[in-house]
Amino acid sequence: MAVKRGNTMHKRIADTLRDRIAHGVYGEDRMLPPELTLVTEFNVSRHTVRDAMKALVAEGLIERTAGRGTVVSPHAGSEAKWGVRSLSDLVGEFSDSAVVVLKKGVVAARSFPQVAKLFELQSGGSLYAIQRVLSLKHGPIAFHRLFTLMKYAARIPADELGYKTLIGQIEQHCRIRAFKTRQIASAAAADADVAKALGVRRGTPMLVLRRTYLTRDDEPIEYTQLMCRPDRYEQTVDFYREPVPARPSAQSLSRTGKAR
Repeated sequence: MAVKRGNTMHKRIADTLRDRIAHGVYGEDRMLPPELTLVTEFNVSRHTVRDAMKALVAEGLIERTAGRGTVVSPHAGSEAKWGVRSLSDLVGEFSDSAVVVLKKGVVAARSFPQVAKLFELQSGGSLYAIQRVLSLKHGPIAFHRLFTLMKYAARIPADELGYKTLIGQIEQHCRIRAFKTRQIASAAAADADVAKALGVRRGTPMLVLRRTYLTRDDEPIEYTQLMCRPDRYEQTVDFYREPVPARPSAQSLSRTGKAR
């Protein structure tokens, strides 16, 4: 693909390669494409590609050896990394993880008052809840709790619940789509259950990600809580500047008499 030219060209290429490494496109000890292949892909000079490579070498993500080429560093994949740019990224976030379902089934709404309030359920209502552990080859990375309404869970095959992305299953089987996700990041100490599941000491600081998947009408579809080992999971979020509205010209002002 062609990349816009500019002084930050090598940074753009480095960002792209960094994302590919994080997402497993270039796995640990795997060769990166030759320089000339990247020159063609990004439509840049070989010097620009080399500058991008130098940046990744400095970060410890890749290793360059004469006669061997460029490979992903063995420790580059020692942590789970995820780049978030859209809701679709979140839906597929743990698709490559090994999943162990600890519990799943109907629970009383009164047992989870904050979640019940989110779904606007009365104390006598019910929720469908899943509790599971997510792991990569380095070991467990997250203790995962998921909640949804009974009307959604009832339409998903029982043998699939918990083993695939819940929001993806809801969208597939219930003909409803998430329009946005609200995420709140915080920290908390691992309780006994989390500590046992993730192989850490009780009280170990955890990265906590709370997400609510919402329809276009702001109706909650799924609530999920991730208790992540910060030494094994890293989430990268990109923020883009909104386009700056064009200033009205003198001509347009003379036509309208005022600026909107």
